[in-house]
Amino acid sequence: MKCAIYTRVSTDNQETSIVNQQEYFKDYIQRNNLEIFDIYSDEAFSGTETKKRLSFQRLLQDGKNKKYDILLAKSYSRFGRNQRETLTALSQLVDYGIRVIFIEDNLDSRKDMGQFGLFAWLAEQEARKISERIKMTWQLYNKEGKIHSTTETYGYNYDKSIRNFVVNEEEAVVVRTIFDMYLQGNGTAKIAFHLRNNGISTKQGKNWCGVAVQRVIVNKFYLGYLIQGKKHTIDISLKKQKYLDEKDWYIHKGNHEAIIPEDIFHKAQAEYKKRGDYLKSKNPTRHSKAYLFSNLVTCKICGSSCMSQEKKHMKTERCYTCRSYEMRGKQDCGHRRNAIPQSKLTLNVKSSLDMLAENDFKVVRDYYNQNSADKMRERATLSLATLDKQIEEQTRLGNSLLELFTECIIGKEQYKAQNDSIAKKFQLLTEQREIALIEQNWLNENVDNEGETIKFIDTLLKTDINDWTNEMMKKVIDKIYIDMRNEVVEVVYNYAITGN
Repeated sequence: MKCAIYTRVSTDNQETSIVNQQEYFKDYIQRNNLEIFDIYSDEAFSGTETKKRLSFQRLLQDGKNKKYDILLAKSYSRFGRNQRETLTALSQLVDYGIRVIFIEDNLDSRKDMGQFGLFAWLAEQEARKISERIKMTWQLYNKEGKIHSTTETYGYNYDKSIRNFVVNEEEAVVVRTIFDMYLQGNGTAKIAFHLRNNGISTKQGKNWCGVAVQRVIVNKFYLGYLIQGKKHTIDISLKKQKYLDEKDWYIHKGNHEAIIPEDIFHKAQAEYKKRGDYLKSKNPTRHSKAYLFSNLVTCKICGSSCMSQEKKHMKTERCYTCRSYEMRGKQDCGHRRNAIPQSKLTLNVKSSLDMLAENDFKVVRDYYNQNSADKMRERATLSLATLDKQIEEQTRLGNSLLELFTECIIGKEQYKAQNDSIAKKFQLLTEQREIALIEQNWLNENVDNEGETIKFIDTLLKTDINDWTNEMMKKVIDKIYIDMRNEVVEVVYNYAITGN
């Protein structure tokens, strides 16, 4: 039997933990005469960040392709802490015929599938507790002006000895140049081009772009301000964050040495507002939903997002073109212009949707079947039924025990000891049932509905393409990849992938 091993640590300071986790499996593998297919390791990733764990995603794909028979993990919490995503992943693996074993928790999908919901809930609750403890600590740091994020802003280095930021003189010269050029009338794209031509890189060693220059211009960090508490996490499992009003921020003036004098900084802000107002007056609809495929198109060649433009060589028709090429040219992005007219892209999307309908939405139905929403609900119902039987059995045992005691067949000490044991088990089962009910309710309320998806696509196809909107597109489409070298348009739907 081929087995896969999954290991994870959530922070960089646990470098040896991955090795320790791998060593942990050796004895189990030898005793059960297993053959290791592969070891999947994710380092410095939270258990709630399923999509970011590349090895985790590769593990699921290999499981789908049946490359291994058994999956081993040290514990449920190592596998994941996001209840919804973890249960979905486990359900998929079991459907693929993979046996999942969590050694430390003594859980085996062949006999303990009903308990996976409980452990998923417990793992997520532990993640929430950890998150709350961290948030409380950071809140205290915010009030006192202590630094809890040592990520370095361009122009500064973090000095561990004083636990604060100090000026990086070489980078500070660049920051001052950016402000000077901006106040001289240069745009952010032109400033970025100047920096690239002079061989100057960002803090991460990447090329400067207009957006990066813009962030420098509006950043009060260069005035010596430490600003904390701009946002807070609403739900750790969904990674939802809310940006707070400026009045709720923690602002500490004079935290570190300023690079830009206040008068220069305020002049730059006034100029920034002036230019912004001008652009709005010129194009009042300038926002992310302005055009049909805004924020949906990606260059297949270099991976850059595509921007909407009107090109003279395309007879002023609106088109979507590689942002990297337009901002930095062929030398940086590695390819020639990659652009497609909106009319052509619309016809490609329409054709792709027509194919879905012609095949009776088989791709959509397969997707929902693969995600096993009904099977997850079925298991949740079965788990509840099993728990109800076990609770009923404990009640029967309790009544029988009381009858034995009242008839003086057993003594007081024996009754008390056995009754305590039954009561503890009864309480545990009751708690498990409550958790199973929560899980079942969540599944009923949150799992996508196949019929609603098909109904929406069918309505969209009956709508004139001239009446299509960006909001409609985003309900159906996750991403569109274009590669005009070979006239390929690939549509990635929110539930499946197809192309034409």
